[in-house]
Amino acid sequence: MTVDNETYFALVEEQLAAGGQVKIPLVGTSMRPTLLAGDVIVLEKAKNVAVGDVVLFRYKGKHLLHRIVAIDGDRYTLRGDNCSSTETAKGEDIVAKMVVAEKKHPMKHLVVRWLGHKGRKKLRPWYFVALAILMWAPLGGVPLDNFVLGLRMDHLLHASVFIPCSLFIYSPYWKKWAVWLTAVAVGVLTESVQALLPYRGFDINDMIANFLGVSLGWILILIVKHKHQKRTI
Repeated sequence: MTVDNETYFALVEEQLAAGGQVKIPLVGTSMRPTLLAGDVIVLEKAKNVAVGDVVLFRYKGKHLLHRIVAIDGDRYTLRGDNCSSTETAKGEDIVAKMVVAEKKHPMKHLVVRWLGHKGRKKLRPWYFVALAILMWAPLGGVPLDNFVLGLRMDHLLHASVFIPCSLFIYSPYWKKWAVWLTAVAVGVLTESVQALLPYRGFDINDMIANFLGVSLGWILILIVKHKHQKRTI
C-alpha cells in the first residue's frame, strides 16, 4: 500500500510525538555529499537543537531535511549542504532531529565526496598542476614510444590525462558546450606550448589524443547527468 506525502509525514510526526525514533529513507540531492538518496536516517523528537544539527522541518506545506545554519531567538535559518539558498522556520516547525544516518552505499559516498562540486573545487588546482607537469616538464628517459594494443604509449597518456579535464572545468552554471570547448582549448594550449620548449616538441597526434580524451570525459558527464535527471523526474 502506498500513502501520499502528507499522510506519510503525519504518521512520522505521530510516532515521534509518542517518544519513539523513526527511520526514513532519504530522497533528493539537497544534502549531498553528506547524505545521498537511498541513505536511511534515524530521527527523534527535536529537543535542544543547535547550529549544525540536521533537522526535519515544515516549510511551505512540505517536509524538508536540512541543516540549521543560524538561530535568532525562535527564528531558524536552514540550508541543504548542496544548496545556495536558505529557508526560515519557527521553532514549532522543527519536527525532528537526525541522530544517525545509515549510509547504504559507502563507495558512492566516496565518489560523490571527491567528484561532487565541493570535492572537485578542492582537487581542481591539483589536477591542473599535475597536468602542466606532465605536459611541460622534461621527460627524458621515459619510454613513451612503446605500443600498447597498437597504440603509442604517449598518445594513450595524453588521452587518459585529459579525460578528467571536462569534469574539473564543469560547472552547473555553464552551458555544456562551453565546458567541452574550454577543455578542448586547454588541450590545444598545453600541446602548443610544447612547441616553445626546447626539450619537448609539438605533435599533432598528441593534440588529437588530447581532443579525444576531453571529448570522452565530456560524454561521460552527459551520460551521468542524463541518468540523474531520469531518476529525479
